Amino acid sequence: MTEDPSIVDELTRLRAENFRLTHELGEERERFRHAFDGLLVGHLISSFEHGRFLDTNQTYCDFLGFSRQEVLAADPYEHWKATTFADDLDPERRLLQRVVAGEIDRYRIEKRFIRKDGEMRWGQLSFSCARDDRGRVRYTILACIDIQEHKRSLEQRAKLEGSLLQAQKLETVGRLVGGVAHDFNNRLLVIMGYADLLKRGSAHDSVLASHAEVVVSSARRAADLTRQLLAYSRRQVLRPRPSDLNAVVDGTRRMLERLIGERVELVTVLGAKFPMLADPGQIEHVLMNLTLNARDDMPDGGRVTLETFDYEVTKDAAVEGLNNGAYVALSVSDTGTGIPEATRKHIFEPFFTTKDVGRGTGLGLATADGIVRQSGGGITLKSSEGHGSTFTIYLPRAVDSASELTPSKIEKSDYVPCLPTVETILIVDDEDDVRKLLVDVLRIGSYRVLEARDAEQALEVANAHGSPIDLLVTDIVMPGMTGMELADAVRSRSPDLKVLFMSGYAERDRIRPLRETEQFVPKPFLPAEFYAAVDEFLREPAPKVEQPQTA
Repeated sequence: MTEDPSIVDELTRLRAENFRLTHELGEERERFRHAFDGLLVGHLISSFEHGRFLDTNQTYCDFLGFSRQEVLAADPYEHWKATTFADDLDPERRLLQRVVAGEIDRYRIEKRFIRKDGEMRWGQLSFSCARDDRGRVRYTILACIDIQEHKRSLEQRAKLEGSLLQAQKLETVGRLVGGVAHDFNNRLLVIMGYADLLKRGSAHDSVLASHAEVVVSSARRAADLTRQLLAYSRRQVLRPRPSDLNAVVDGTRRMLERLIGERVELVTVLGAKFPMLADPGQIEHVLMNLTLNARDDMPDGGRVTLETFDYEVTKDAAVEGLNNGAYVALSVSDTGTGIPEATRKHIFEPFFTTKDVGRGTGLGLATADGIVRQSGGGITLKSSEGHGSTFTIYLPRAVDSASELTPSKIEKSDYVPCLPTVETILIVDDEDDVRKLLVDVLRIGSYRVLEARDAEQALEVANAHGSPIDLLVTDIVMPGMTGMELADAVRSRSPDLKVLFMSGYAERDRIRPLRETEQFVPKPFLPAEFYAAVDEFLREPAPKVEQPQTA
C-alpha cells in the first residue's frame, strides 16, 4: 500500500514542529529555572491539598543551608517547625489558621529562621495562597528575604542611641550635681564641724552631745549621697595608682563576712597575677556594694564567690565599652534568685531600685558603674531567674604609676595636741564660715594661722608676712585664680612650700597632677580629721632635692 505523500509531509512537519516546541519549552524552562534560582528573594511553593513541596529556588536553600533535594523531600509542616524560632511559632500559626479559615489570603512578617547548622537568622517572610472554586487553599507561595544585616544595623543603632542617651543623662546629672556639690559640701563641712565641736564641748551633757552626734551623722549621710551622685556622673576625684586587687579583696573579706551574716558563705578565689591601676578605696566601695546586693538576692542564705583574674580583651573576647588590651577583673557571683530581664535593662540607672521604700536610694549599682567606668574599666552582668547573678568589673592593668589627686590620710578621729613648733599656715577659702572653722581648729594646735578669702588676698598676705609659710591650705575652686594657680604663684617664692588642697567638687580642667609636696582632702570632713591631715603632712620630711654635680 502506497503512503499518501501529503500525509507523510504532514507527519514530518508535525514531528519538526513538536521538536521545535519541545526545544523551545526546554529553553524556556531553563530560562525560568535560571531566573528563579537567581532571584535575590527565596521562594518555596507547596501543594496544600497534597501536603508536599512543589518547588524552591537556590536562594531559599542557601538561606537555610539545605540542598534543594532536602527541602523538596521534607514534610511541609515539620520543615516549618524545624526552621522557625520557637518563640515565633505561635504568632505565625495564628496567621496560618486565618488563611485556612478564609479570613486572609496573604500576610507579611519578620521572623527568626533556624538554619540547618542551628544558626538563627532574621528574615522577612511574605506568604500568599491560591484557592479553588470552593475557596479551599490549593497552593501556597512563600517569599523570604534575608534581613540579618538589617537587624544587626538596627541593633547597633539602638545601642548607639542608648549610649548617647546615657551620655546625655550623665552630663545632665553631672551638671546638676556639679552645680550644687561645691556649695553643698561647704555647707555640710560647717554643719559637721561645729556640731562635732559642740559634741566635744558637751562632755558633761549627754543629751546635748547625743543631739550633736545626730547632726554629724545626718550630715555624713548627706555627704555620702553627694559623693554617690558624683561617682555616678563620673565627676568625683579619684586617686588611681598601681594596687594589688587580691589585697583589696582579702583585706575587705573580714568586714564583708560581718555584714552579710552567718547564713551566707563567702568564698574567695584570688587568681589575678597583675596589679590594677585604680583607686583601691573606691574599688573596695564597689566590692562592698556588689557583695551586699548579692546578699539581698539570697533571702534564705547561699554562697557569694569573689574571684579575681587577669583578662585580655580581644576581638574574640570582647567586653562592651572596653578597648582591646590587658585588664584585671573581679567577679562577684551569688546563688540567689537571679535578676529578671526587665530589671536587668535598668539595673545601672540612678534611683532605680527593687527594694522596699526606705531600704535603698537606688544609687548603689549606678555608683559602682560610675566608679568603674571613670577608672577606665567596664562592668558586666550575667543573670537568669533562678540561677543567680554574676557582676564582673574589668579594671586597667597597671603600666605606670601616673595618678590624679591623692587624698591624704584623714582616718584619725581625735586631736593630737603635740605642741608643735610654731609653724605658719595660710588658710584660703572664699566661704567665710568654712575659713573661720578651719582657722579655729588649727589654732587649737598652737599653729600661727594666716587667712585670706581669695587668691589675690592670699598673695598680699604672703608678701606682707615676711617669714616663710610652712603650709598653704587652699580650696581649689575660688573666684578668679584657682587654688592650684595660687599654689604655683606662692611656690615661685617658696619652692619648698607644702600645699594641702581642699574641694567638695572640682571640674577636671581645674585640676593638674599633684607634686611631691602637695596633698588633697575632699570636703566635707570633721575637724579632727582635718587637724590630723595637717599635722601628719607637716611632720612628713620634705622630699630630697638632688643637687647639681660640679666638675
